[in-house]
This record gives sequence, structure tokens and C-alpha cells, in this order.
Amino acid sequence: MAAISKAALLRSFGLQNERDLLFHFPKRYEDRMRWGDPLHSAEGEMVTFRGKIVQTKFARWRFGKSSFEIILQPEASFAGVTLAWYNLPYLKNSLTEGKQLIVYGKVSLGKTTRKFIHPEFEVFHSDEDEQIHVNRLTPVYPLTEGVGQKALRRAIYLFLEKGEFTLPEIHPQVPHGLMGREEAVRQIHFPLDSSRLESARKRLVYDEIFLMQLVLAQRRNAMSKVTKSRAQIHHALVEDFRRSLPFHLTPTQERVCRELDADLNLPHPMNRLLQGDVGSGKTIVALHAILRTLERGENAAFLAPTETLAEQQARNFTRFLEPLGIGVQLWTRSHKPEFAPLLERRGHVYVGTHALIQEKVVLENLGLGVIDEQHKFGVLQRAALRAKGTAPDLLFMTATPIPRTLCLTQYGDLDLSILEGLPQGRTPIKTVLRKREQLPKVWEFIKKELSQKRQAYVVFPLVEESEKSDLKAVQKELAALQKIFGVDQVRMLHGKMKSAEKREVMRGFRANEFGILAATSVIEVGIDVANATVMVIENAERFGLAQLHQLRGRVGRGSELSYCVLISSESGKDSWRRLKMMEESTDGFRLAEEDFAIRGPGNILGTEQSGLPPLILADLIRDRDILTQARSDAKIRIERDPELRNEPALREALATQRCEHLTATTN
Repeated sequence: MAAISKAALLRSFGLQNERDLLFHFPKRYEDRMRWGDPLHSAEGEMVTFRGKIVQTKFARWRFGKSSFEIILQPEASFAGVTLAWYNLPYLKNSLTEGKQLIVYGKVSLGKTTRKFIHPEFEVFHSDEDEQIHVNRLTPVYPLTEGVGQKALRRAIYLFLEKGEFTLPEIHPQVPHGLMGREEAVRQIHFPLDSSRLESARKRLVYDEIFLMQLVLAQRRNAMSKVTKSRAQIHHALVEDFRRSLPFHLTPTQERVCRELDADLNLPHPMNRLLQGDVGSGKTIVALHAILRTLERGENAAFLAPTETLAEQQARNFTRFLEPLGIGVQLWTRSHKPEFAPLLERRGHVYVGTHALIQEKVVLENLGLGVIDEQHKFGVLQRAALRAKGTAPDLLFMTATPIPRTLCLTQYGDLDLSILEGLPQGRTPIKTVLRKREQLPKVWEFIKKELSQKRQAYVVFPLVEESEKSDLKAVQKELAALQKIFGVDQVRMLHGKMKSAEKREVMRGFRANEFGILAATSVIEVGIDVANATVMVIENAERFGLAQLHQLRGRVGRGSELSYCVLISSESGKDSWRRLKMMEESTDGFRLAEEDFAIRGPGNILGTEQSGLPPLILADLIRDRDILTQARSDAKIRIERDPELRNEPALREALATQRCEHLTATTN
């Protein structure tokens, strides 16, 4: 790749100056002091090696597709390995015979030779910057278009060598025996050995988590200084509501209701996260908070992520609240009523999607906002709901059990309530894992359930990239199921349908006008049809455990025994063992911890939804001890100086940590 100017390099990454390069950390390292042997490595092993191109082959196929292969002869070897790239024709111009390459890739066993498909590589000349690129633990960076690995590595190395910068400590003294900040930055880029690399990582992980916890501590501190004025209780709505229920609240629900009452009586706004496993009875608890707000003569809003869920909750709320003289008003993209308050009403509850928080919508006298499946909403959307009232109380709800470490990082500014167990009358769901060839028996079982006037869901993932092929896949699945069960027994629900179509499908399913709802994961959240007793999830290996648990929760909503059948064509031991966990446990919190360990935090809840600094180096499983210490340190620091007025180095570090470029790079 041609040389790139310093200014162009900085522009490519959205950086302001060279100093920002120090916080563009490597994604991994290659031990280029000890090269791997691609000729004797096991299949699937990741190997770094170097060699010379001895042969090239380019082939162009139909429809513009192509392949480019080279034979690379590793050092001190007479045999070669094959490197292959598909649909990258420009490589034939730069990878020519005689050139030396450094290669990193996964071994696969070809018919006659070992093969590497789309490996990473660098063209190497033995006389250029060997002290930077080889004979060391070599950093490999996230790249952006137009910037090569060697150019970026060289720019960072030379900037560090010049030493024309200072990185002041963000603590009065180096914390807890960790490496100094400036030395840690040097070692994270070009470590002298693996021991110093790990010491540098620990120090910078501490800084990442500490700065994130500062943001959370500042939020909590700022919220505690906001005052709200609440009128005295006018009506006994909660007592009337409780008497109307055909069941008693569980001890866990009673405890959470007491926690909400305590918050609602505080002089500053409630800021609480309610975690409740699928089917744990969060709606009843939310209604308790809503009614407490209405008792004071204020109104409440309930924000849902989808029209289907908003419509369902509006129906539920109407059933519970209209007998108490409370109006329920639905706001969605396709349903925007003209607001005319009824004087005889004892209060109003606004239920809606994002349409509810549009600037032109007025939510009169808003005292409480409830956000359901809150991780589906971004920071700005939550702020928009808060702005609809004067210091309203906020209750965030999620049916996705959140691992403890993730709670401490993502939601450390919120008070936490957890609903355990199931309400009275709920029967645990039986989960079974089956191979694809067993599907005919599954369909026969569903036919038996349908003969008892019960209903079923069939869920499948869509993996195609284009909208047209997605729709084609949906129609193909629908046709196959209709052939098995009959045209009148199966309807489809997917995200590309119009709102009116979705509404009609769900109305028909609730009314038991057809037996099987074939759907994408659009039904993951909040769908509640008590008569549905079977959930079949095809290609279950493509879902995370937390999402599978959410989908499973769409059945078991009534008193009948319900079933979840996971269908997998994946025969790998790891995949099958992971899905077996679903058979063994209905504990969403345990499954969330497993999912967190397997898939990482980004697949459960993303920092982009929380407005927090991104975590680049920290591993919230491996670094739990650092998290605990950094959280404690951040709390003490904010208590001492809430605005960090006396901490210029800390304010500067916090600004650097939150730079957009840290999350904009690609591998």
C-alpha cells in the first residue's frame, strides 16, 4: 500500500491529533519472535508465519465473482501452503511472485495442501523497520479503509519514540500498585514481554472502568439533587385495584411494590431498574407504581418498543384501569388520537411507542414514565420521555436478566429491583432439544395440541442480507407449514408487514381463529397469548441463550403445561452443549450469566444504548475484581468533588475516553 501522510491517517480515523493515536489500542498481538509452522499445525489452529510467494493463480467466474490463490513457501521449507481470497481481484496486482509475506490465519486441510482462506497479511521487506514489525510481540490494530497495518503501526511507534507528549496521572497516586499510566500506554502498544503487556492491560482496564463508573456516579449524584413536588394522595386507587384482582401478589411482587413506594415518596425522582424474568409479573408491579402516581392527581406514560406490544399493553391496562375510572390512551405511528381530557376521569395513562415522545406530543401533568424493555431505547429517547414532565419518576423494566457485572457497568446509576419466581397459576415450561430430522414428530405433537384447541408458535431466524430474499424466505416457510397443517391454520408475522396487517394477525391469533403463528424473532418481547402452549424454534443455534429464553417465555402464560422445542442442525459439541443448558434450566439469570460468558456483553446489551464511555480493553468476566475496586474509587472521588473541578487531568481523560473514534473503527 502506498505511503499515507500523517494528516490523512489521522483524518481516516477521525482523530484530532497524533496524541489521540495513543488511545487507538491494538486488537491483538502476534509473537513474531517465534513463528508458527503452518505445515504441521492442526486444522482450525490460528498461525502466524512468514514466507515467499512462489506461485499465483487468478480465476474469474460468472457474475463478476473471482478467486485469487497463491502458493506461499514458509521459511526453511521446500513445501508450500495455499492462501486464497474470493472476490478481491485487486490483490493480484500487489501479491506477486517473489514477495515476502507475514501471514495470520486459520489452518484448513485441503486435498493436497494446507489452506488459509482470507488470511490477514502484510507485505514485508527485510530492510524496513524490522524493530517495529518483527522480532517482538507485534501489535495488530483495528483498521479503517485506506490505512494499512504497517503504516499505522509505524506512525504510533515513531510518535511514542519521539516522546513529545505527556500523560498526567488521573489519580493522586498510582492506584493499587498498578503500572503508571504513561508506561502502560507505551507497553500496550509495543510490549517488551508478555508480563509487561498484562500489567499494562490491567492498568488501562482499570482506567476504562474507573472513568465509566465516574459517569455513572455523576449521574446518580446529579439526580439526587433534583427535587420534585408531589401532591398528597387523593384516591385509594391501589387498594381498589388490589381488591379487583382474582389473585394475590407474590411475596416478591409485594417486596418490589414496597421499594417503589419508598422511591415515589422521596424528594428526588425515582430512577429504578426492574428486572423480572419472563412471566414474573412485572406488569402488575408497574401498574402499582402507575396507580400510586394517579392517586396524587398526576398522569403516567408507558413506553413500549413495538406497536404490537404497545397495543397489547393498552388492552391490558384498559381491562384493569377503566373500571377504576382511569383513561388509557394509545399512541403509535398508526394510532395518534386527538387528546381531549375527560374531566370525570381520575387520571390518564398514555401507552405508546416512540411516537409518544415526539416533540409535538404533550403529556399533560406527567408524574411517572415507565419504559418497557428499556435496552431497546437509546439515551436520547429516555431523555425525551423525562422532558415530557417536570422531574418525573422513571421506572425502567426488562425481561432480559442482566448479569451482575453488566448491571454494575451499564446501570450503576439506577436502583435495582429483581422479581424472582412465577406468579400463581403459572406452570414451568418443558424444554426439549431435537435434531432437524425429528421435525415430523414435532409437527405431529403440534397437531395433537391443536386438536385440544391450543395454539403454537414456530420461530425461525432470517440470515439473508437483502429485504427481498428475507421476504422470500418468510413466504417459503409459510408455504411449508401450510402444506403440513392446512392453509387456514397458519398465519405469518414478521417485521416488514404493515402495522394494520400485524394488528389483524395478532387479533386473529388471540381469538384462536388459527392455530399456528409462524414468526421471526419479532415476537421475542411481550407477546402474551395464554392459549399458546408450544414454541418451536428452528435453527436454535443461531440465537443466544438470553434470546432463546425470551422466546420460550411466549408460552407458559396460562395454567396448561407448555413446551419449547429447540430444533438444531448443528452437530458440534460446543453448540449442542450450549443448547442443552436450555433443557436443564428455566432460570433466566443463570442463562444470562452463561450467555454473557460465551458471547460477551455486546450481544446482550450495548453501551451505545447507555451513553457510557466504550470499553475497549476490559473483559467484564475476567476483570470483575478491577470493576469492584474501580467502582468504589469512582464513588469516593465524586463524593469528594462532584463536578471534578479540581481534577483537570481526570476531566481530560474522561473526554478522551469518550471519543467517537474508539467505537467507529472496524477490524
